[in-house]
Amino acid sequence: MSYITSSCTNNQTSQVCEMCKYYSTIVKNIIRLLFILFGFYSCAHQQLTIGIVGDQFGSFDTEKSYEIMQESVNKLVNYNPDILLHVGDIVESIRGIGSFKDYESNFITATKIMNSTQIPWLLAVGDHDVNPPNYQACSSDRSRETWFMACCELYDTPISDKPYYSKDVKGYHFISLYSLENLHTDPRWGSIFLNKINTEQISWLRDDLKNNKHSKGIIVLVHQPNWYVWSNWMKIHEILRGYNVIAVIAGHYHYDQDDGIIDNIHYIVMGSSGGIVKDTDAHSGGVQEYAILKLKGSKIDNLNLFEVKSDSVLEWTPRKSMDRIQAISCMLDNLLQDVHLARKGDSIVVLNGSSLDGNYLALASLANPIDIPIEIEILFPDTILTNPVWNISDSTMIGYGPVKLSPGERIGWANYSNVGQWYQFPGLWKAEIISDDKNLKYITLTVIVKFYDTKHRFINRSITYAIN
Repeated sequence: MSYITSSCTNNQTSQVCEMCKYYSTIVKNIIRLLFILFGFYSCAHQQLTIGIVGDQFGSFDTEKSYEIMQESVNKLVNYNPDILLHVGDIVESIRGIGSFKDYESNFITATKIMNSTQIPWLLAVGDHDVNPPNYQACSSDRSRETWFMACCELYDTPISDKPYYSKDVKGYHFISLYSLENLHTDPRWGSIFLNKINTEQISWLRDDLKNNKHSKGIIVLVHQPNWYVWSNWMKIHEILRGYNVIAVIAGHYHYDQDDGIIDNIHYIVMGSSGGIVKDTDAHSGGVQEYAILKLKGSKIDNLNLFEVKSDSVLEWTPRKSMDRIQAISCMLDNLLQDVHLARKGDSIVVLNGSSLDGNYLALASLANPIDIPIEIEILFPDTILTNPVWNISDSTMIGYGPVKLSPGERIGWANYSNVGQWYQFPGLWKAEIISDDKNLKYITLTVIVKFYDTKHRFINRSITYAIN
């Protein structure tokens, strides 16, 4: 009897142990699953804050440019960013630079500003950083590039042996590409077909992406928006789209621009943080800027743009709006060809070729190069010019106020880098020159162009005609 009781007890104990093991395994698996789910949740909801600094050069005032850069960085620090991105043109390689010491001095100033925060930072190498003095597309003069890389070695920068590189921050992967392998090329204004990233860098990019394919997300930094020549950029985009690339961020144009999302990659152009800007409204790139990009998981959570001076929130200007501004800017550039002034005795006269053409200053290149109506107004010194008129079709109207032009009016061709007329139009606006001041050296007009798309926009241009 005791044997039977002992046997039952042992069997029951064995069953209990088996059940304990079974439930213990279940509990362990549940805990493991919770850890995995928590990990996925954490990855999906982890935030990263990125501060973005724009170009300092080109500029006519180096000291002022660095003051604005310093102010921009100081304001970015208030957002506790995990990393700072500088889109390039951190120094000047030509204007006012007579020696390596001049260049090095500016480089030291710029890197001190970036390193003062103790925050990791990346830099995309820009055209003002490396282009040599004499313009030649694909120049073989790599002296300024050599200066730049020497300074990177001498001072504390994120760049080591190559002007393209990558860095990890909190599980995210950052890539800085080099858009100036072909010096003195440009995706908009220069030798556009030569403005591309070459084979060795593309091979490096493929390997770098492959080695970091498990990152939480990838941000690509490049100075020039090479995608403006899509036939050159397409190969890069095809590589990027195969990975978890969140955004590609460029600078160079000195105005911000949202180029939209292609294959889940957000293309963005950053404005200036010290470089010269157009005389436009604040929402069309007319102010100094800094930006904050917040990521949540592998998505953009917030992308905010601010004016440096006022901290006011700015619109990330749509690509179409900035293309319109740029086309109007090209039209305004053409006005410089409209008037040639000379002296005849005590009078100022207008030259038409080699012959005199009276004393009426006329603007023939005024036109509407965009797809929506524009309004044009001319401001002028009334002690020098009088009796302004607008020549509208077959009639005239007093030229003191603005005039509206329909889309495409008085235009032959138009895009964001070149605008022109197939034949010479009569002057749209003209005024009589009345000054007899013998010391007068030039006449300056201010042209104001306004239009409305997503916002009310304007661009101003001062046009100066020398008296020869």
